[in-house]
Amino acid sequence: LASCSYVLCEFQDFKGAEYIGGLSMGILEKLKAQEHLSQVYVCTFGGIFGWIRNSRLNLENILLGYQVGMQTGDIQHAMFNASSYINNSFISGLNLREVEKNIEKFGKEMIEYNQKAVYKSMLPVKRAVSDLILSTQDPLVMAQNSAEQNAFLQQVVEENNLVTLCDIYILGGIVAYIYGRYELAAALVQKRYELEKNMSRTSLYCGMTAFYDGLIFLAMARNSSEFEWSSKVSNVLSNVKIFEQIGKSNNE
Repeated sequence: LASCSYVLCEFQDFKGAEYIGGLSMGILEKLKAQEHLSQVYVCTFGGIFGWIRNSRLNLENILLGYQVGMQTGDIQHAMFNASSYINNSFISGLNLREVEKNIEKFGKEMIEYNQKAVYKSMLPVKRAVSDLILSTQDPLVMAQNSAEQNAFLQQVVEENNLVTLCDIYILGGIVAYIYGRYELAAALVQKRYELEKNMSRTSLYCGMTAFYDGLIFLAMARNSSEFEWSSKVSNVLSNVKIFEQIGKSNNE
């Protein structure tokens, strides 16, 4: 049930996701099935509750999902919770140094317990956090970061890992926007749009993706006379307004 709730979020059936998510939480509590807590928590607190509640309010329960998963031997779902904790920490605006510290901690455990797929899925946000922390114009550091990014991107493309590639474009676009590189940010959004045509679901990040798409297109509209960008702003705003009704604390 919890997994169904998570999937429904991806297809933007939030009412159905909330109902099924609440039902799965009720069953978990009634049966006192601690061995399933990690799986249920990552799909609910890392899913529908991330939409209808302030993202920061879910962090404690997602972390609990990780801890209980490790205690009960459900390593895979424990690591899913760890990855969700990192993503939600970033979305919530937690101190980047703290997020970086947790990325290193959980990353080592993912490698230690052979959870390579989960580890790779965390790498885009790891790179975004690193880029935002560095904030440097040192040519040597920039060259090293660029080489690492290109190597990781090439690996993801070769593996045809569309979800991770999509996350690279989303987070890379956000970083580019924050640094005022609007044309690069817009190019990454366009690449993502093309990629999403071949995907059954997209990475919404509880509305954050649409929010930054809007900011990027707005910046381009202000710097360009092309009507295309103003039209894109209007299209994105319609999605943002929908997401605002789902979870005002995150999208208002």
